[in-house]
Amino acid sequence: MKRIAVANMKGGVGKTVTSVNLSIGLANRGHRVLLVDMDPQGNVAHSLRIRATQNTIYDLMANDLAIDEVVRKEVRANLDVIPRNNVAFGLENRLAAETLREKILSRRMKSVQNYDFVVIDTSPAMNLLTVNTLLYVDIVMLVVSMDQMAIIGAVQSLTGLKRILSAFETAEKRVFVLPTMYNAATNGSRETMTALREDPDLAKYLLPVIVRQDVKLGYAAASKQSIWEYDGRSRAAEDYTRLVGFILGEDGNEAEEARSYSSSEA
Repeated sequence: MKRIAVANMKGGVGKTVTSVNLSIGLANRGHRVLLVDMDPQGNVAHSLRIRATQNTIYDLMANDLAIDEVVRKEVRANLDVIPRNNVAFGLENRLAAETLREKILSRRMKSVQNYDFVVIDTSPAMNLLTVNTLLYVDIVMLVVSMDQMAIIGAVQSLTGLKRILSAFETAEKRVFVLPTMYNAATNGSRETMTALREDPDLAKYLLPVIVRQDVKLGYAAASKQSIWEYDGRSRAAEDYTRLVGFILGEDGNEAEEARSYSSSEA
């Protein structure tokens, strides 16, 4: 089972869109997927037309509900979801006094074994829930949209990951950097991609996949559909199909392209 966090300390970079479409893309290939929403905005539930009034990630983390009580089964074929709602805004305060609070998610998810992938949409902040997520997962996918602040957010996320691994003496994580919202016709996108390829911290984790700017991603989200359900011939559908293929190692590159990140890296 692979556990993937989709992260960046800057919001608005395409984390939820990537989490949802990556999860559905993997499920469409016949893999069992659990999508978990750890973002306070709770947009995964909105994107997938899920009623998240009760039995959410809050109840798993704070109220000791069992996994089966919070999972929404078969939201799509092969896709289960643990949603989040606005009630979970107080979750960090509720967990602050817990023993080993940074590993609550790891303990609660220990029984989760019957999936091929767990994908977690994270908060755009290095808070307690993000720390829980980073300690639980094997892979950290840093989503970077085409602006300088997104690069800064990704570097901050990488720095935070290093500190977490050092503090908890945790095994190394694989890191991917996924560029999103790319438009080759604009100077801003071209300059940001150049900066990303030259960045000493991020360049070595850069994926051989770029998600191009596509208005149909917004239309799909508004329609509460994946990009394949909305328009399987779109640029975004093509790009997310490539991302799914990469994660599955279909091009033979995943093992070679993925780099591990440990606390010893500068």
